Amino acid sequence: IGKASKPRFSSSFPARHIETGLGWNDLVLSAEAMQQVQELQSWLQHKKTLMKGLKMDKKLKRGYRVLFYGPPGTGKTLTATLLGKHTNRDVYRIDLSMVVSKYIGETEKNLEALFNRAEAKDWILFFDEADALFGKRTGVRDAHDKYANQEVSYLLQRVEDFDGPVILASNMKSNIDEAFIRRFNAIIRFTQPTPDEREKIWRNSFPEKMEFGNNDDVPSLVKQYDLSGGSIVNIVQYACLKTLEKGNTEIFIEDVVAGIKREMHKEGKPF
Repeated sequence: IGKASKPRFSSSFPARHIETGLGWNDLVLSAEAMQQVQELQSWLQHKKTLMKGLKMDKKLKRGYRVLFYGPPGTGKTLTATLLGKHTNRDVYRIDLSMVVSKYIGETEKNLEALFNRAEAKDWILFFDEADALFGKRTGVRDAHDKYANQEVSYLLQRVEDFDGPVILASNMKSNIDEAFIRRFNAIIRFTQPTPDEREKIWRNSFPEKMEFGNNDDVPSLVKQYDLSGGSIVNIVQYACLKTLEKGNTEIFIEDVVAGIKREMHKEGKPF
């Protein structure tokens, strides 16, 4: 059909193709983070011209290494999928449970097979919860520590040699080995949204077909609650289901607040 088929998720290719139906307008980030994301998008769009047209391939390293760090639900995965969507690249999220092995040398073997498959494909490789692979090296106390450190050293070299973009996502920047930190082209911090940013996320998340009961401006009323974008989407789903259960066509603030209470208790936050 004139198109290369996408690799299937398996033990020999432990990565899943991820995509999104959302657009850049649905992503709410701080101005600084958004600017850095746009710089990454610019590299993805102009990579070939930069390397071949301007003949910078002899001076610059082939790939692009980025760290996304911040609390869960702040848009790290969505950003990766949007970058792929808007630069016509496939994004593959690496399944670390199938990569990391307790047997010496197996983790490197699994990753080598993955990188070899992805070479020259123009894919974006997305390592979610990257701490499991790219964590800090430790002092050598036994053979296990020695091989764990060798594993990190191998990863450091292999990621640097890869010709495409590699995105690592972590909740904490401090969990990543310092040798990786020095080699990143960009480090983007994803922060908890501010009240105004939360209001925008609330407005983007509610379905357009539903209105609010009593003409309440629900997004404005609930923006005070300290929630991530991922949590807000969960609450909107809860409120919509409650509305449908009751046979209503309007979303009432009582259901939204009940969803907020539920989500905050789940996260261990005081309501």
